[in-house]
Amino acid sequence: MEGKKLLRFISRILIALGVLGINLVLFTYLAEFLCRIIYHLSIQQLLLNNIETPTTNIVDAIRMFQGIVSFGSFVFSSLVLALIFKQKPIEYLGLQTFPKPIFLFIIPLLLFASMPFLSWLLEINGKLQLPDFLSAFESNIKALELQNEKLYELLLRMDNYGDLFINLLVMALIPAVGEELFCRGVLLNIFFDYSGKFFKSIVIVALIFTLLHMQIYKFVPMMALAILLGVFINWTQGIWASILYHFLNNTMAVLGSFYFDRGYINLFTDQNAQLPIIYIVASFFVSIAIIILTNKYSKKIIPLTNE
Repeated sequence: MEGKKLLRFISRILIALGVLGINLVLFTYLAEFLCRIIYHLSIQQLLLNNIETPTTNIVDAIRMFQGIVSFGSFVFSSLVLALIFKQKPIEYLGLQTFPKPIFLFIIPLLLFASMPFLSWLLEINGKLQLPDFLSAFESNIKALELQNEKLYELLLRMDNYGDLFINLLVMALIPAVGEELFCRGVLLNIFFDYSGKFFKSIVIVALIFTLLHMQIYKFVPMMALAILLGVFINWTQGIWASILYHFLNNTMAVLGSFYFDRGYINLFTDQNAQLPIIYIVASFFVSIAIIILTNKYSKKIIPLTNE
């Protein structure tokens, strides 16, 4: 019986990663084809070259490319996998249960409370230095992250509110929905079905989520966020709360960049700003307090999976 369960687990993991990989390739080609038809541009060639003076046409093409690939890789794959596993997609992916109204207050509160501490973790993690024998690996990772940062900067070129709206869709909403459906929907179901231990499954899926982003210099804060997103599933018995938190987190980055370029400078958008240590300490303890209180509240209204 245990061998059959293990075989089912391994096969579902391989199927999930296989479907993700296939759709990544298919939707990349689809996005490339549409960009050639609509914008007369090859995104793959653009990304291989340094774009010194990006035009509006180039930025719009990259946005469309990013949106299509993100939707196809994660949202579409999640729906396909639910059907492959002979499940009802709405129920299997946790979309049938909406969080109670109080969580609509707790989620943004926790987001703002934790921001100084997570920003500090990001700063500390960014100073990571790998051992000498991993120097080649470190160089490759830095080159990859530099390429991702350049792409990110291109996407964040927003000349008007129309660009802002499109970026909220492409950089905030689609990734939030897609990554949550795949990671906290499909993968969490697979691991929990095998292990029967929810928190253990949350941590493993959080690790996979973080590794998929391939950003070792943001590993610690991303891992912390990923675990928290899994905890939201346990608190609300649905995926909407984690989608909302993920979306708001992405939205803060997009809005911060948009208004920073227009002269609205604050501690959260100014990369050269130094947060006072008292802010960081307060952020940590307030966040922990919110998590503990929310966990106690959730146990009263919902039978949680504590394993």
